[in-house]
Amino acid sequence: MVWIGFAISGLAVAVFIYKFDMGEVRRSLAQANGWSMALAGLVFLTSYLVRGLRWKLLLHPLKVLPWSRVRDVLMVGFMLNCTLPARAGEIARPLLLWKLCGTSRRGGLATVGVERIFDGFCLVGMMSLVALAFEVPQGIRDAGYVVTAVMTTGLAVVLWLAFHPTSAFAVADRVLFFLPRRTRDRVLAFFERFVAGTGALRQPRLVLGVGLTTLCVWGLEIVVYLSVMRGFGIELPLWCSVIVMAAVNFSIAVPSAPAYLGVYEAGCGGAVVALSRLLAYPMTWERALSYAIGLHLLVVAVIVGAGLVLMWRLGLSFGDLTRSEAASGSADPRS
Repeated sequence: MVWIGFAISGLAVAVFIYKFDMGEVRRSLAQANGWSMALAGLVFLTSYLVRGLRWKLLLHPLKVLPWSRVRDVLMVGFMLNCTLPARAGEIARPLLLWKLCGTSRRGGLATVGVERIFDGFCLVGMMSLVALAFEVPQGIRDAGYVVTAVMTTGLAVVLWLAFHPTSAFAVADRVLFFLPRRTRDRVLAFFERFVAGTGALRQPRLVLGVGLTTLCVWGLEIVVYLSVMRGFGIELPLWCSVIVMAAVNFSIAVPSAPAYLGVYEAGCGGAVVALSRLLAYPMTWERALSYAIGLHLLVVAVIVGAGLVLMWRLGLSFGDLTRSEAASGSADPRS
């Protein structure tokens, strides 16, 4: 899978280099408004502070932790997403929190999954509002229906695990009947700790807090996308930022090299060109690509820069994270 990701990223970059005028792309990048980019960077960093608060709420049923520690671990995890393939930071986050705070690794991993469910529903909800309020292509509407169905199914499963763990364990035990008893017990122990990570969904106040912080996160990210657009002199309406943001987040789900190289630019630039043609707004692929590259560089610089600083603050190294991940395969499955 890792090599597939590198191949896809390499193909995307090759297409950009050979199909488009990279000189024009460089000139457009050089002309970007620095103040707009600085504002976008500040807002983007703020969105990750809010993500830290959201993760703290999700972790509350497992262990009450200070926001500062959860925030630092979250930023280090996202930094690893940008520097390692296969979104390794999503696994590293709960492992690092286990190492530093003694939380359940499986429970922590479940909270990351719940985060993704909330993110998906928020993005789909925003796209639905755009589809209702504005004329959008039928393809976007159809994609929204498919994603809504997938996210609804995922939420239903997570809610079942949260509110009916006994029946979920019974079903899992039956499904795994073909495994030896000892192996089955280990798998069910893992499953039990994973289900513990959905505990926040059983507390209405926590659910409300997670929902509000999720809206805040994506509201701030809309500002980032719009601010960078204005920095590149692109005057598309506000609602286009929502579509571009959704396109980027769906595109980076495709296997790619670290930092989503190539697929990020393809999703972002393609969405900008498609929306521009829909609205009869003058736009070249080179200009759209420069916007995508500028936005991507800003995002990576903020995440990696903050992540490295906080990694140093926590007294960690990449070797520490690698050893923690290796230890996860041999430690007690009940943790």
